[in-house]
Amino acid sequence: MQRARRTPIPEEQSPQGLSVVGEPDDGALDWADVPAAVVCAFCGKPDCQGCIAVDEPTNASGVVAILPWERPGLPWLTRLWATARLATLSHREMFAALPEGAVRPALGFACLAEVSAALGLALCFGGVLALAPDVASTVWHDPYLRGLLVRGATLGVPGLALLMITLHALHGLLVDRAARRAGSRKRGRGLRFGLYACGWDLVTLPLGLLVVVATEGPSAARRAAGLAISVPNQATRAYLTGVHALDPDQAQRATRRANGETAILSLGLLVGVAALIGLALR
Repeated sequence: MQRARRTPIPEEQSPQGLSVVGEPDDGALDWADVPAAVVCAFCGKPDCQGCIAVDEPTNASGVVAILPWERPGLPWLTRLWATARLATLSHREMFAALPEGAVRPALGFACLAEVSAALGLALCFGGVLALAPDVASTVWHDPYLRGLLVRGATLGVPGLALLMITLHALHGLLVDRAARRAGSRKRGRGLRFGLYACGWDLVTLPLGLLVVVATEGPSAARRAAGLAISVPNQATRAYLTGVHALDPDQAQRATRRANGETAILSLGLLVGVAALIGLALR
C-alpha cells in the first residue's frame, strides 16, 4: 500500500481578512519582534538597567509612566532633580500626562524643592555680601545687623519655601476650578499639579541653574532661565488639554481665569506675610 503524503494545512481567512496559517513556522518566529513581558516604566525598553529618562514621561507604548519622584529604589536627590528637571524642561509632556496619585509624595517633593531653592537664594545673597568687603565688615562688626541677618536667614528660608508651596498649591486648585467652569467633567489633579510645579523654582533659580550649567552646559541653562516666565502658562495649558480634555481655546481661557484669581489671592497673602515678617524682625 502506498503511504499517503502529508499535505500542509491551507491558509484560512479570518473575519477581518487576515491570513491565518495552520502550522506556525518556527524559523520565522526567531525573527519576530515580540514585545518583552517587562519594560522600563520610563523609556519602554526591555533591556533598561534602571534609567531615568526625564525627557520621556511616557514609555514606548504611550502609557503614562511613574514620575521619577514616586519611583522607589533610587536616591532621593536623584529623584528630586529628575522630577524638577522634567517639570521644567519637559513640562508639556509631564503635566499633560500627570498621573493620579496621593498628595503626600507630591507635598514631600514640593517641600524639598522649595527649601533647596530658598537655600540657593540665601547662598547667592551671602556670596554677594562676601564680594563687598565694606558691607561684609560692617555686618560682621555690628551685632544688630548680624543678628538681623541671622534672623532673616533663619525665618526667611523656611518662610519663603512655605509661601511658594502655598502659592503653587493654590494655583493648582484654582486651575481645576477654572477647568470645571470651562466645562470639564474630568477628575482633577490640581493639587498634585501645583505641588509638582514647585520644581520650576528649583531649576530656574540660581542653585538649579548652576546645576544645569555643570551637568548640561550653558545652553541648557539659558533655556531653563528663559522658561522661568513662560513655563507656568505652557504647563497649565498642557494640563488642561491633557488631563481635563479641554480644547485649546477653552484651556487658554481657563488658564487666564486661574492666573487672575491666583494673582488676586496671592497679593493679599503677600501683604499679610510682609506684615508678619515686619513684626518678627522688630
